[in-house]
Amino acid sequence: MADIASSFRHADGAMRSELTRCLDFMNGTPFFKRYKKESWDALQISGQAEILDVACGVGFDVIELARRCPRAEIYGLDPSLGFLELARERARGLSNARFVAGDSRRLPFNDNCFDAVRIDRSLQHIYAPIETLREMVRVTRSGGRIVVAEPDWGTFFVYNGDLATGAKIAGFWEKSFANPFIGREAGVLLQECGVANIGCRAHALIVRNGEEAEIIFDLTRVTENCVSANALTQEEADRWRQSTQAACRSAGFLACLNIMLWEGLVSK
Repeated sequence: MADIASSFRHADGAMRSELTRCLDFMNGTPFFKRYKKESWDALQISGQAEILDVACGVGFDVIELARRCPRAEIYGLDPSLGFLELARERARGLSNARFVAGDSRRLPFNDNCFDAVRIDRSLQHIYAPIETLREMVRVTRSGGRIVVAEPDWGTFFVYNGDLATGAKIAGFWEKSFANPFIGREAGVLLQECGVANIGCRAHALIVRNGEEAEIIFDLTRVTENCVSANALTQEEADRWRQSTQAACRSAGFLACLNIMLWEGLVSK
C-alpha cells in the first residue's frame, strides 16, 4: 500500500487530495512557518529580484514570497499539474507569482537567470538529487543564493513507551523516501556543485499530538505496511496502536525529526 511519503513521487496519482491535505496542514503549523521564514530570509531578496522555488507543490512559499516582496518576480516549478492548478488558483491576483510545469533535474530556464533559488523538503523525494542541485546552480546568477531545507529521516523517532516497535516503524518509514538522509548529505552535494560559503542550521520538529503525527507521518498506514511486509506481526501492531492511544491520553507520546536548513553562495 502506498503511503504519503512514496506518493509524493507521483503527486498526480490517487492520493493527491491526501498529499494536499498534508501540505496544507504542515504549512499552517507554527513550526513550519518559523523555519520557512528563515529560508525566505536566507534568499536575501531585494528590489526587483527574480526568485525560483523548485518543486513548489501547492505554491505556499511562492505566494508568501510574492506577498512579502511585491517588486520581485517569484517563480514556482513543479512536475505535478494538479498541484500547479491549485497553486495558480490560490495565487489569483498576485501578478508577481508565476508557475511553470517541469522536471527539477532539467529546469526549463536559461543559465544565470535567477537571483536566488530554493528547494524545500523535495530532494527527499527526487532520485539523483545532485542533478537538481546542479540545475539550481546553473540557473542562478553569480553571487546569487541557494537555499535547501530537507529532513534527515535518520533523526526521526516516534515514542509511545515501546522503544523496539517504534524503532521498527521509524526504520520502515525511512525506506519510503528516495533520499532519507538528504538533510545531512545536502552540504557535501552543494560543495560538489560549486556552492561556496555554505551554512547550516537544524530545526527540530517536535510533535506530541497523535492526530498531528498521523497527518505528518502517516502512522496508521505505515504500521499496516509494516505488517504486510512482515516487519511487524499483527499482534505487535495492535499493541503499538493501543500504546499510542494510551500515550496520547497521558501526554506521553512524542515524535521528532530534524529539518536541516542549508544556504550558500553561487560563485562562477
